[in-house]
Amino acid sequence: MGVNIWVNRKKLFLDIYRNGERKRERLGSLALTGIKEADKETMRLAEIAKARRAQQLFAGEWNIAGSVQGKQTLHSFIESCFGGAAGPRRRMTVKTVLNRLKRYLGGKDVQLCQIDEKWFSGFLEWLKGGTEPSSANLYASVVRAALRLAARRNVIAKNPAADVPSLKTHEKKIVWLNAAELEALAGAGAGFPGSGEIKRAFLFACQTGLRVSDLRSLDWGDIDRSAMQVVKRQVKTGAQAYIPMNKTAWGLIGGGEGGCSGPVFPGLNAGKQFDYGIFRRWAESAGISKKIGWHTARHTFAVLALEGGTDIYTLSKLLGHTDVKTTQIYAKATDKMKRAAVDSLPELKISGVLQG
Repeated sequence: MGVNIWVNRKKLFLDIYRNGERKRERLGSLALTGIKEADKETMRLAEIAKARRAQQLFAGEWNIAGSVQGKQTLHSFIESCFGGAAGPRRRMTVKTVLNRLKRYLGGKDVQLCQIDEKWFSGFLEWLKGGTEPSSANLYASVVRAALRLAARRNVIAKNPAADVPSLKTHEKKIVWLNAAELEALAGAGAGFPGSGEIKRAFLFACQTGLRVSDLRSLDWGDIDRSAMQVVKRQVKTGAQAYIPMNKTAWGLIGGGEGGCSGPVFPGLNAGKQFDYGIFRRWAESAGISKKIGWHTARHTFAVLALEGGTDIYTLSKLLGHTDVKTTQIYAKATDKMKRAAVDSLPELKISGVLQG
């Protein structure tokens, strides 16, 4: 292992040879000017940087903490870096991670300098044991980010999670309803307190693709009556969405009535557990065995729109996705589109081929 100063076109680099490999790292804005005193100071700074880099590499090979800061606990470091994360969902994720860490460590804590690859792998496997893989990877990503930041700030010598792969996740099965199932639900009465508003909002979401968070915050001020569309800034992404309404959606909210104000679905409560009990009994009364919930409506809208001929880019805009890749999962949801694609191919006369 060796670290040397290398000059190229007056710019200064560190030439690092380690484990049979060589790489060069730019020393910030350090460069020679041709002025003796200035260049002397520049080289002095470069020598300091060289010594520190060599120390970091040495510490990394021998798993030695780079500084006293490495004795800071993981819990306090995460809290100081991400405790004030923007957005309620992110703050809730960080809070969940800290709780999981506390359980994993039996109520104790671990110093940053004590964490190695084996520790992080063990934490990941522990998460996997009681959490769905995609959620486990989400929680682990917070710890990964903290360790990466600690290494970048030279609090620890190296990032122990850098070479630990994420957990393998199985592709989620999308639950959606076909037209016949939707009609069956529309004709079935849930018959429980609050179920009427849930039923109306769910069927409306099947026609618009709105998330439950947007249904609960949907106000009559978000309804453009002249254009028969929803114009709303989405709760989850903050993106402005323009969603046209068909006659079914318009009828579900009584769009023909004027002078409305306030929430469109004032009866929706904030308790998802209560809602899911209604969904279960509603589906049973309609003769549907699928386990449905609020997101089923959004999936239903997406799949039926694709089957109806909507292109994937337009659908991504209707759903408010910032990346069309997120929308592509719906293209795998049904065989009907595959059959339509194959049936659209031109028919060939093959009798001559068979005779040959």
